[in-house]
Amino acid sequence: MQGQLMERGIAILQEISEVWPSTAPARIRPVYDDLQSALRSPDVPFPFRFLAHWPPYLAYAVRQFSPFIRSLAFEDAADALRAEAVSALAQTPQSPAFEPVRALVLREHQLAPKVLLIVTAFAVGLRGRTSTDAPPLGTTLPTPEPIGVRPAELPRARDERIAPLPNTRVMTDEAQDLLNELAVLRGLPSVDDFSRSLAVQDLRALNTLNAFRRTLHVDLVTRARHQLLELADRAIRRFTLPGSKVLPDFMVPSSALPDIEAVVTALQAIALEALIDVTLSRVAMDGVAAAQHAPYPITVGAQTERGA
Repeated sequence: MQGQLMERGIAILQEISEVWPSTAPARIRPVYDDLQSALRSPDVPFPFRFLAHWPPYLAYAVRQFSPFIRSLAFEDAADALRAEAVSALAQTPQSPAFEPVRALVLREHQLAPKVLLIVTAFAVGLRGRTSTDAPPLGTTLPTPEPIGVRPAELPRARDERIAPLPNTRVMTDEAQDLLNELAVLRGLPSVDDFSRSLAVQDLRALNTLNAFRRTLHVDLVTRARHQLLELADRAIRRFTLPGSKVLPDFMVPSSALPDIEAVVTALQAIALEALIDVTLSRVAMDGVAAAQHAPYPITVGAQTERGA
């Protein structure tokens, strides 16, 4: 069933274009503003530019979940996901190839775990808790004990340390060929911000990433995917998720739900691959110790919260 959803979602993604902020309709602009200020980002990450094709759903899901993005608990969950990815990919060799795109690597290493967490929250909210109930609060992440969930405790802001995206809508044939190769290595389309930004900024870095992908053992990648998805799933169950039962009250037609769920399933898988790739790049650039932490941490109040 999950495989069929994935195939359907990928097929839909290949048929639709992204809704960029510069051309977004009036009803989507406040949703994009909410996402940008919650993520402290100058841009709207790629999953939401596709989900904007279903404005009532995206507006509902973002409104429900954005208060939790602005919490220290969410930052803590992103840190745990970031560290798990680094642990799985710690054998990545050092390479100078990513130094010219340092700002991009740091940007995506900051945002990629958060994007995966949000899309996972959307996915679980749509399908419901079909496997197990959410574990008791305080048992969902590895030790140390996670920070308590307090929605909207961080202010709305933009982090000037996070670099803006380059224009990825036009690229050379050589760049597209490398993206196509990466898509084959991933088994999924390369529509994420990280791979496409590499394609327009530095082909050497993208070629190096492809080389890393070719040398990764299939069992290692399979295990990393499983561990990261499991951790993301457990982490977001601490928050209030944007569930599907009330979607008709928010003018989301029932007929649209199969397509929305399929697209969210595909976007979650692509976000996972993007996290793996940006982790490979950060470890190659700065080493394991540096890559275990957010490049632009939000530290205000964190120690107080942990000691509470």
